[in-house]
Amino acid sequence: MANDWFRKTTWSEADQADFFARLKRSRGAGNKAQYLRIQAGHLEETHKPELIQVAITLLDKMLAEFPEQGELASAQKQKASCLAALGKQDEAIASYRDALNTERKFPMRRTRAWLEFGRFICDRRLVDLYDEAWAVLDELKYDMLFAVDIYELSGIRALIAAHKGNLEGAKRFAKTAIESAATTHSGFRYHPNVGLIRDKETPFYKSVEAIAQN
Repeated sequence: MANDWFRKTTWSEADQADFFARLKRSRGAGNKAQYLRIQAGHLEETHKPELIQVAITLLDKMLAEFPEQGELASAQKQKASCLAALGKQDEAIASYRDALNTERKFPMRRTRAWLEFGRFICDRRLVDLYDEAWAVLDELKYDMLFAVDIYELSGIRALIAAHKGNLEGAKRFAKTAIESAATTHSGFRYHPNVGLIRDKETPFYKSVEAIAQN
């Protein structure tokens, strides 16, 4: 396909030469930003550390050379995800904060950074950042369409509330999360499986489930 050039899952010298030659010929900073971000996403999805590092390099190039408003927060969130995958915790936190700050400036360009940040904090039990994660949920929460959003929002709140000793509130949040995780249809006729929770073997799910059952 013609657009495979910015959806590569390998990064040989030939891949790089092809990508950058086509990128150079592409028109407009907005298109260049999008191609860099999409290509970074495909490399990240390989789960190979060396390709995730390449993804970060591509995102840095986008952020430095083509910081388009419509792509900025998404790129910063992607970079945070890549850094997290490589175990670079402090850098990942900084990138999540960059994405959140961008969304504060450009509220029409929203991502899932507000949820991913809280999930990142809870998954790593970074208790010193629990208050910040909760505040972000309150500040940047938007109307949610998908079960996975309700699941993550309620699960994050359940874990933080439990840590703070609010066991009644934690249980209430946890039950909402588990109920959302049990959803089997999105409610969308043509996309019945979108936004559903498929992996219930994660430590996050198990921890929330334990609170709900306590």
